[in-house]
Amino acid sequence: GKTPIVVRDCPGFLVNRILMPYMAESLVLLDEGVDMDRIDSIATKWGMPVGPITLYDMVGIDVGYFAGKVLQAGYADRAVSTPLLGQLVERGRLGKKTGKGFRAMDKKGKFVSDPEVLQLIAERASKKSELSDEEIADRLFLCMTLEAIRALEDKIARQPGDLDMAMILGVNFPAFRGGPLRWCDSEGAANLVERAKKWTSLGRRFEVP
Repeated sequence: GKTPIVVRDCPGFLVNRILMPYMAESLVLLDEGVDMDRIDSIATKWGMPVGPITLYDMVGIDVGYFAGKVLQAGYADRAVSTPLLGQLVERGRLGKKTGKGFRAMDKKGKFVSDPEVLQLIAERASKKSELSDEEIADRLFLCMTLEAIRALEDKIARQPGDLDMAMILGVNFPAFRGGPLRWCDSEGAANLVERAKKWTSLGRRFEVP
């Protein structure tokens, strides 16, 4: 029942290489004072099945931390460091498998807010964010889409459809958007270039290939 997609070798292969900038950006937004529930809500409204913070708790914060280390080494020019994950790992907060991560789990297995983590984030956050929902969505999905374009340029996937299918089937990228490259087509490349320019001061992850 699987759909095989041929890819070339690279750090993160295809799916994780494209997903991790989105995941890491959610942590940058936390450091900028954006509430984790708001980040997750914006991502799900955009079409993702769960938000990036919830996804960290589901797959394992330690998994995200060590995968991030691989990608930071492989793409040192643009991958962002995610020290918050390391702090959570040190505290044994690995997500669902330990019953506590970014959020705690109640007796019914539902994620609930945890004051310990909120305090940890508050100590890191420089100030309360003034970003709009649209700006937050662009931060999350532009860095993902730009990395998808780089992966295509590097010939990691043979064709755009392979890459889009990998993201839809691999991480439940919203199918109605057609994958990150198809989303780029529908938004218009020139439109996304202009939107990305707004964030280039944050680092090379927002530089347009």
